[in-house]
Amino acid sequence: MTHVVGILREPEYSPGRVDDDAAILERTCDALADRGIDVSFGDVDLLTRTTPAAVIAMCQSAASLAALDRCVAADVPVVNTPHAIRACYRHETVRRLTGTAAPFPSTRIVATGPDRGPFADAAPCWVKRGDVHAMAADDVVFAATPHDVERALDDFATRGIARAALQAHVEGVVVKFYGVIDGRFFRCFTQGHDVPAPLPTLWEAAQVGARTLGLEVFGGDLVVGADGRPVLVDINDWPSFSRCRDEAADAIAGYVADRLGTFSTLPHEGQHG
Repeated sequence: MTHVVGILREPEYSPGRVDDDAAILERTCDALADRGIDVSFGDVDLLTRTTPAAVIAMCQSAASLAALDRCVAADVPVVNTPHAIRACYRHETVRRLTGTAAPFPSTRIVATGPDRGPFADAAPCWVKRGDVHAMAADDVVFAATPHDVERALDDFATRGIARAALQAHVEGVVVKFYGVIDGRFFRCFTQGHDVPAPLPTLWEAAQVGARTLGLEVFGGDLVVGADGRPVLVDINDWPSFSRCRDEAADAIAGYVADRLGTFSTLPHEGQHG
């Protein structure tokens, strides 16, 4: 029987959301089992005891990603790949999206310590921690003035966050999205507003960002301005899909099952076709 391993997100990367993050992986594993695929899930140490046909990976730590690199990434499909997960560290996201076709706002990475450099022209902006995704409310702060920027950077430095992203403020309606890269699943939600743009327009903005980063399962935020054009302000690997979990899990399981079929037909290292 085909065997798939699911790797849970480490608790330190899910403060206050351990159960939510685990739930989408567990539900996806259930949906794979419904398709006749044997599944086990846990931490990355599972990979030292089995060689799966595929891995679904929510892990984010450097140690776990290195283990994926060593154990499976070259030989079996991994959703999302270690390369794509690393691309969602914010300093990497900024580097990889800047200057691409993705509708990404002006964003720069600065040090939070005394050598932080000039930033007076950044406000108004959003100050975001520059390593991983936001894990606490204070990890993303709106700064209306240069003084606000300086205060936010000081706070990050005090908390041991060495880098921050200064992202230009975009006026408009925030749209939270969840997707699978082949388009079989895409859902959008707003807070107290109608979705302010056609779904194909929102999908185009979200998927070009996801493809640029190499993501297959993803979520994030768009802001739609008065001109109706969406701007991609945030994107992450494997969100919790809390608003649409069951539907998303079934779609992700179908995607992984299809990837398994495609991968088995491709020439692997050492094979010649």
